[in-house]
Amino acid sequence: MTFENKLLIQAIGVDPILTASEHIAWCRDFITQFAQHSPWQMPCSVSGRRPRHGNLGIEADFSNFDAMCALAQSDSKNDGFRNVGSNGDNRLLPGSYSSTGFTSIFSDGFKIRKSKDRCSISIISPSYQTRVNDLRTLAFYCGGFGQGQANEKWAGGEVALQVLRFFLSRFRFCSDVRVTTSFLYRSCTYGPTLRGENLAETGSPVIGPLQYFGNPAIIPLLRDEPDITPFGEGLLLKLTDDFTTVDTVEIDDRIHAIQSKLRSAGFKSLEQGIDRSQWGCDSESVLGDEQP
Repeated sequence: MTFENKLLIQAIGVDPILTASEHIAWCRDFITQFAQHSPWQMPCSVSGRRPRHGNLGIEADFSNFDAMCALAQSDSKNDGFRNVGSNGDNRLLPGSYSSTGFTSIFSDGFKIRKSKDRCSISIISPSYQTRVNDLRTLAFYCGGFGQGQANEKWAGGEVALQVLRFFLSRFRFCSDVRVTTSFLYRSCTYGPTLRGENLAETGSPVIGPLQYFGNPAIIPLLRDEPDITPFGEGLLLKLTDDFTTVDTVEIDDRIHAIQSKLRSAGFKSLEQGIDRSQWGCDSESVLGDEQP
């Protein structure tokens, strides 16, 4: 089977649990700024978890942003919204919380006909239930990013580093940001290297050739590794400046070596051991004693 290689940028960090209106406001601020700090193309669109209210057009001036985001969130049949003091009312209201966290999926270039030329980013907020989406996740996907292709501007090291910095600025505390490709992501996740050798096992932390490590428990393990330098409150691994040429044996082997070191130290994920309460975000249910 042939896979189209894609550029992937993912960040995981700690943020407060938000209501529906607070989530939408957070997304509005994020997308507004993201469009100014990256090759993201406006107008864009938004979708929720379910396809019924998907690919809803957002005007370039953001005049209908809140309305379209609310509509995308409204198509939920999993009985997951909770309203404090409502005696079981599970309708989506501005003050609603979500049992699984709110998910908004944005795609750029709404007027672009070919879907493969559009980029997308998923914004997943923490849920009010403990141990279910405890952290916020930002996941960016971009196809056609090679030289001479539609989204080649995303492949440059300066753009990738700028997006990494921007993602870091969005969290109260960020445990990791990775910039990688779909080829390297599968290699890091499932084990086989580009040589076909299996140097890793599933269940290891996923990292990329441009990787920020923010977990205080991981920093001492990697501080003296080659290609790693201090960056903000954490460490930065930088193996390339050109993401069109990252699928090499040398980069793949280097990633697997770091992954193996973390796995040997007991880390299965880069956010392992992060306590929300340490960063001013209480992990208890915002609904108190109310039952889901």
